[in-house]
Amino acid sequence: MDEARTAPAATRIRLIETAERLFAERGVHAVSLREIAAAAGQRNTSAVAYHFGDKRGLVTAVYAHRLGPTNEGQLRRIAALDEQGVGKELRPLVEVFVHPMAERITRAAADPDAPPSYFLRFVAQALYVEGIAPYDLAAETWTRALHRLRPRIDACLAELPAPVRADRWRVFVGLTLHTLADHERALQSGSAAPGRRTDLLVANLVDAAVAVLGAPLSPATGALLAGQGDAGAVREPRPPDPGGTADD
Repeated sequence: MDEARTAPAATRIRLIETAERLFAERGVHAVSLREIAAAAGQRNTSAVAYHFGDKRGLVTAVYAHRLGPTNEGQLRRIAALDEQGVGKELRPLVEVFVHPMAERITRAAADPDAPPSYFLRFVAQALYVEGIAPYDLAAETWTRALHRLRPRIDACLAELPAPVRADRWRVFVGLTLHTLADHERALQSGSAAPGRRTDLLVANLVDAAVAVLGAPLSPATGALLAGQGDAGAVREPRPPDPGGTADD
């Protein structure tokens, strides 16, 4: 009975991890569902459709498979920051986003026997190159930490106009994912510069992200905003907290 229940679950995980690798290496649109099934050792080429419905369902499953544990780690870190009284400070909040995202490549860099990481390249390829997002990113339970983090980071940038804060958030997320994906690729291919330390890269990435988010508004950018009739006093609503309460 237990084997009958675990076999489909094991097949599902094998399909997800095979798809993650192939999507990371070749791109989502370049890989067929039949190829994924065959590479995962499935004789039934419709196995992917059976488990996930379609390719976007499979993409969503890859996100959930990796971001579920990441989300839990980020939620624990947010709770720890609140206990320490620093849950509204910019740098600790940036670390909450960056460090869990970097954990798999950090392990891979430290342990030659650790399984290789493909997820960051998958995200960079699927989301940024091909524009394929999960079905409903805002509604997924595995994005709760993200929706708690963004209002807090937004509050740290309250002196900036709303359009600038929104742009800074997008730049921050893109910088983080692309930097980590590039390092993941270099580690996997063996092309990383000799002596390049993953822990140092991550620390430097946090420094850069804090600087990007917290940089003061330049007179030139302020003038552009004023010319568009978008004064600094204009504020967009803070995103609602998925848990039903907003951060103070």
